[in-house]
Amino acid sequence: MILSHNPHDLTIYNCAKTYAIITHMTTPPLFNVVASINLAYQTHAHLLSGILEYVKTHTTWTLNLIVGRRDEQKRFDPSTLDGIILYGKIPNWLNEADLGKTPTVMIEPVVEPRFPCCRVCCDNAPVAATAARHLLSKQCETYAFVHSAGRTWSDTRGRLFAETIRAAGGRFLWRTSDRARLPALIAAAPKPLGVFAATDILARATLDACRVAGCQVPNDVLILGVDNDVPLCELSSPTLSSIALNARDAGYRLAERLDRAMRGRIDLGRSPDIAYTGKEGVERFFTSRSFAYDQLVRRCQELLATDFASPSRVSALATRFGVSRRTLETHFRAVTGTTIAEKVTRLRIDRAKQLLKASNVSLERVATACGFYNASHLSAAFLRCVGIRPSVFRNGS
Repeated sequence: MILSHNPHDLTIYNCAKTYAIITHMTTPPLFNVVASINLAYQTHAHLLSGILEYVKTHTTWTLNLIVGRRDEQKRFDPSTLDGIILYGKIPNWLNEADLGKTPTVMIEPVVEPRFPCCRVCCDNAPVAATAARHLLSKQCETYAFVHSAGRTWSDTRGRLFAETIRAAGGRFLWRTSDRARLPALIAAAPKPLGVFAATDILARATLDACRVAGCQVPNDVLILGVDNDVPLCELSSPTLSSIALNARDAGYRLAERLDRAMRGRIDLGRSPDIAYTGKEGVERFFTSRSFAYDQLVRRCQELLATDFASPSRVSALATRFGVSRRTLETHFRAVTGTTIAEKVTRLRIDRAKQLLKASNVSLERVATACGFYNASHLSAAFLRCVGIRPSVFRNGS
């Protein structure tokens, strides 16, 4: 794959598993680079996006991608390579002697490299702090972590998350990478439970485990992932909350560092690590509920149950409870699954049903007693909610 220095010469087609690159360059590439990465992770897709951004504006590479496709070339002659980018571990067609001779960047190495290289790693402290702060703000009863087995970054992320939860006085229950046990662990945990997952993929697996366990999200369990993989997050039902990482910037700096090393301007073995992290969460439905507002919603429901016939406005209710109208409406819906107006209508219809069955009073008087403007208003609401007219209901049909 040839990468041109001219941004007008490059078109990138971004798919779930690979990048196809088309160019119309006339100058030969300066450097031949191989990159073995895992595009199953949205973070790595963002890293690659940052690499491409640097290359297309600053230099000219032939970039050979190894991303796991069946039809791709998986072995290269090390003597033909000017630069190497590797994720996790060293492939079997490379040895450390080759890596010591060629400028190399390691992304999240599984073991500490014993050869000169630049490492790209996630700074997990801000990620764990962001996750803990987000879930603690929901005032869950207990907390847990789902991690990726054998990954140092995941272990670190989980350990720091647990430490932060406990330091804040929260009750941290468990860490697990065993998906088979996950439904049982979730079912047994005191609710509400806040779960931090090491990746969005694991967050989706946690949602599946909640369904097996018979637990509702977000009423029983709140789930927060990492990567902000937009297609995965948006296509989950309910949608997935996640922490976005600044991996694209790290990819740009990675390419800049490697380019300088291939030009002989720096020694990668003496260059500092490149870090990326996440300090902001993207909230979707998975963590939209805050259990801190359960008491507020409960008080509102108690008031409505005894005063549903009064023509009170939502703004008046909000003022009575000392919160904004938006806060009251948002959390009422998150807790009950319905709006305040819908709840009031349902309470009025239930009362109308009682009066219609227990007395022969006119529809006009039933409407007035239940908070409707008139019999026509009652009839329209009754038909919409029950599916039949009040008169039909009274006659037992």
